Amino acid sequence: MIGARLKPHFAAFIIAGLAALLAAPALAFDYARYKTADLDDLLAQPRPKTGVDLNDAKPYRLKVTLVSYEETCAVQSVAATMRMMGFTPDQIDGVQASRCIKVRSAKGAEALVFIQDVVRAFLPREVPLGTGLTLFVIHLYTGQEGPGLLVNEFEAPKAATAAKGATEPPCGCGTADFHPGVDMTSDKEGAPVAVMDDGVVIRVEQDDQASVDAFNIGHCGRYVVVKHTYPNGHVVFSRYAQLGRIVGADGRPVAVGAKIRKQDKIGEIGPSKVLHFEIRPAVIGALKTDAAWQARYGNDPSMDWSRYDPVNPQTFDADVFAGRPRKP
Repeated sequence: MIGARLKPHFAAFIIAGLAALLAAPALAFDYARYKTADLDDLLAQPRPKTGVDLNDAKPYRLKVTLVSYEETCAVQSVAATMRMMGFTPDQIDGVQASRCIKVRSAKGAEALVFIQDVVRAFLPREVPLGTGLTLFVIHLYTGQEGPGLLVNEFEAPKAATAAKGATEPPCGCGTADFHPGVDMTSDKEGAPVAVMDDGVVIRVEQDDQASVDAFNIGHCGRYVVVKHTYPNGHVVFSRYAQLGRIVGADGRPVAVGAKIRKQDKIGEIGPSKVLHFEIRPAVIGALKTDAAWQARYGNDPSMDWSRYDPVNPQTFDADVFAGRPRKP
């Protein structure tokens, strides 16, 4: 299911509460302690001209967009401010944060936030760059650079639970519980389908009964997969399924190896008048290596894209993933 979260990550030293906020190991993460806040509001708070203003390690729940998995930052300020707030050496040593991550607020402001190492290790496997997520942070201080926030846990986007009696998605490529993409309808068969960004065609499937990429999830029909490689080194695959004709703007068949420009036509809406569209970021640590996948696709390099988990196209930010300036 798109956006489904793995089990919560339990750090060796979990922050929860004020007096005991950074104290002892916890058996379960106390999400209720974290009050909903807005990153833009925290960024707008008055900043001292010198030094830092302590903030009593208030716990907040923030909705942001993930911009980067790792940034170098002044992590020494975490221990320094904890000492100023009276935490014990053991409590301070229990917080292992050697890097920051970069996030984007609802209004488009970018900020660096500290993150516990054990939590940061899970991000690439669960949250593609450009995806929205919820951070559970404590506000240690406010300095000249802005708020000093430390991430103790995160929550990836959750797909809505399938309602009782829910039916298969309109495209037929999935089930009520698992649909690796979104469906878009058209008023007429034969309407053009445009590619999301510059890329190269890596697979063309002409079988109108093709089933991909998991077992027993229906038939995805004719489809095209495009590989998008960005200057920052990130790669994402997009798939356009349940197509009618797989042709370009000139009416000629689209072939593997063809270079495609953003908004180029790569096919036409099929007789179902439904387009199944999905996005799969090539994120390190998210590869499928199970025996079932290997047995089915291991000798077919054109199916490597299916080794990566799909994400929700409606929340995926291609500009953030590609490292491009945000569009106004």
